[in-house]
Amino acid sequence: MFNSNPLLNFIVRSLLSGFLIGLGCLVYVVCENRYVGAFLFALGLLTILIKGYYLYTGRVGDWVPRQTLTLLIMFCLNGIGAALAAYLFTFTRLDLSAVQTIAATKLQDDLLSIFILAVGCGAMMHLAVFNFKAERHPLYVIMPIMFFIICGFEHCVANSGYFAMAKVPLNFDLFLRLAVMVIGNGIGSLLFTKFIHVSLPGKTS
Repeated sequence: MFNSNPLLNFIVRSLLSGFLIGLGCLVYVVCENRYVGAFLFALGLLTILIKGYYLYTGRVGDWVPRQTLTLLIMFCLNGIGAALAAYLFTFTRLDLSAVQTIAATKLQDDLLSIFILAVGCGAMMHLAVFNFKAERHPLYVIMPIMFFIICGFEHCVANSGYFAMAKVPLNFDLFLRLAVMVIGNGIGSLLFTKFIHVSLPGKTS
């Protein structure tokens, strides 16, 4: 049904991507060991890649000007999906208290720091997606994801989940920070795909 309707297909696949990232946020918050949490977080992106869902940070590296609006809508749908998934579990018995520290750190940071950390995240997301397409090996997804989570890089979709879980009020400052993350994630990925030419194995330059 979804495949026969391009618009509905786009909406559902974008929302499901966000939902999976929101579940990744959940497991990272619940895990006392952040390395285990970062490892399990990668399940979300692995599933997105295998199923062909639409995730802004995984697709922005292929950006061309005419796709700008599509990518922004994709991010909004991703963010809604992540926020809904993360917020849903605030009504359960799970101990989500650790998310308050995570959210506070991001809200107290300055915009330059957020931008640089978002660029780093975009670079890691590009490595995860490109290497998985080249070799189809889960390790190529898990390692970059663990890298950016352990380093505290800023992922715009995941942060939508963390902020929702922490019940951060929606205001201009929050949206400004998310906007900086969106731009930083995009630039981090585009640095590799637009400015440094690479080819998949078996393809000529």
